[in-house]
Amino acid sequence: MRKIPLFIVLVSLVALAATIPVFIINGKQVKLDTVEKGGKVYVDALSFAKALGAQVTYDKAKNRFVIVTTGKAPTEVAGTAQLAGGEGELGKTYTLGKRDPLNFTLRSAEFTVSRVTIGTTVYAPKAGEKLLVLHYTVQNPQKQEENLSWRSFKFTAVDSKDVNQVFDSYVAREGTTESLDISLKPAQKIDVVVVWPVPAAGVIPKLIVERGGEDAAPVLRYDLRGKVKPLSAPFADPADASGSTALEEVPVKAGSYYPLKNFDLKLETVGFTTDPMNKKGPEGGKRYLVATIAIKNAITRPVGYSWSNFKFELKDADGEKAKFDGYLIKAGRDEHAEGELKPGEEYRFRIYFEVPQDLAGQTLYVAEGESRTYAFDISSFK
Repeated sequence: MRKIPLFIVLVSLVALAATIPVFIINGKQVKLDTVEKGGKVYVDALSFAKALGAQVTYDKAKNRFVIVTTGKAPTEVAGTAQLAGGEGELGKTYTLGKRDPLNFTLRSAEFTVSRVTIGTTVYAPKAGEKLLVLHYTVQNPQKQEENLSWRSFKFTAVDSKDVNQVFDSYVAREGTTESLDISLKPAQKIDVVVVWPVPAAGVIPKLIVERGGEDAAPVLRYDLRGKVKPLSAPFADPADASGSTALEEVPVKAGSYYPLKNFDLKLETVGFTTDPMNKKGPEGGKRYLVATIAIKNAITRPVGYSWSNFKFELKDADGEKAKFDGYLIKAGRDEHAEGELKPGEEYRFRIYFEVPQDLAGQTLYVAEGESRTYAFDISSFK
């Protein structure tokens, strides 16, 4: 991006004195007012800059116009013309908006499958989703205060199937979870974070950023391929070298917490017993496979837990699957487990499956609502 003071633009044309000059800019004929003097043709600087696809602002205090080049003016084909604008680069600052401009700098982008909370909204990706998180900086270049909120910019992520994934919710000040809605003073600068779900599979080839409420203003287009911080193990699909595809079924091991929707969940132990579970013992020749599980309220408000929150499924050593459809059982005694957890509070409970006496478990599958599924390897528990 280059910023240059706006002076009178001199255009020297080889033309007949009585001929009105014709301007062709990037293949498009543009009509501009001109004045001929001394064998030279002068053109109105403001009109010429706009014809080039630039943004123009006026600094009244310094009596100076500033032109910001944002890219080439598009060549229009009926029904196919894209929005006027230019290519954006991470780390560079651009002015977006004509009526109420704001300076915008996209600092970084990342993919995650962990939930993000902004205000009272919990962004928790479903099984077929991941989250795109943008970290950007906004500065007010105007001489008066300007509002900054989720409405200030429109973000559109174009996915690998060329489908628009449009952001339509709240933004937060970087480092907080509070929804951001403030007035920026002249020259004030602030770091912001925004997040929204995109498909679990593939890269995001294009990000379009627009000034909110100004449909005719030029836009920024970022090519995000290779520029988004990738997913890490165990969430990244090893078949995608870019690290951009999130697994819908994640292979994991006991002993660590993993993010679901409202809860983080950890498989602690797996054992076998013939003791009663839910006041009933196993049938003859069978035993219970019992899994002890810890959950933690990972959001900013109290949330209830019961058997209805979770989906559990067991694959045994023979490869057969069985879904758990009983009550959660307290970790220390044979009673139903249900209640409410405060933010950050943890709780332990048990689930159980009836299996043949000599049969071990292979995999325990866990999900919360529409979350992705975690596949715990329990083959080492005998």
